[in-house]
Amino acid sequence: MCVPDCNDINSPRRKWIEIDSQILNALFCVTGFGLVPWRFRDLYFLLRWRLFSDKKALHKLEVIHGGWFRGPSGVNVAHTTTGQVAPMTKSWKMDYVVWLYVWNTFFQCVLSGFMWGMNRYNRPSWSTGLFVALACIVAGMAGGQVWWETKQVKKIEGARIVEQVEIEGGKREKVKDKGRKFWAREERNVVILNRVAG
Repeated sequence: MCVPDCNDINSPRRKWIEIDSQILNALFCVTGFGLVPWRFRDLYFLLRWRLFSDKKALHKLEVIHGGWFRGPSGVNVAHTTTGQVAPMTKSWKMDYVVWLYVWNTFFQCVLSGFMWGMNRYNRPSWSTGLFVALACIVAGMAGGQVWWETKQVKKIEGARIVEQVEIEGGKREKVKDKGRKFWAREERNVVILNRVAG
C-alpha cells in the first residue's frame, strides 16, 4: 500500500482513500439531495409564515412536524394517552431545524462540487474534510433538536393514539392521528373499530 511511500499521490493507499471518499460522498448525496423536495417544501412554508404571516403555512408546518412541534393552532393535540397537552414549542425551533436542514443540503452541494469537479491531484486537501464536517454538524444539530423536542412531547403527552379504521369494502387500516383529515371525501363510510396506544 505504501509504494513508493504512504504519502505519495500515486501510492495504492492514496488511490483507495480517494475511492472511499467518493463512495462516502455518494452516500451522503442520497440524503442531502434525496430529501431536497421535503426540505424546500418546509422552507417554502416557513418563508410564507415568516415573511407574509400566512397562518395556513404555519398550520401545514405543524401537521408535517406533528411529532415534535406544537403550535398555536393546536392541530396536534387531538388525542393523547395521558390526557395532557405539551406546551407550545418556541417558534424559533422550527426556523432552526428547517434552516439547518437546508444548510446541510447546501454543504453537500459544495462538497459534491469539489469531489466531482476536481480530481485528486488538484482538489484542495482541506475541502473534503471541511464540508463533510460542516454537513454532518448541521444535520446532527437539527436531528438532535427534533429528538429532544420529540422526547419532551412524549414525556407529557405519552404515545400517540393510533386508530384502526374500516373503510368501505371491509379494508382495515391503521392511521396515526396527526390532526389531519385522513378521509378526503365524506362519502367514504368510516367506522372506528378501536383505539390503541401507538
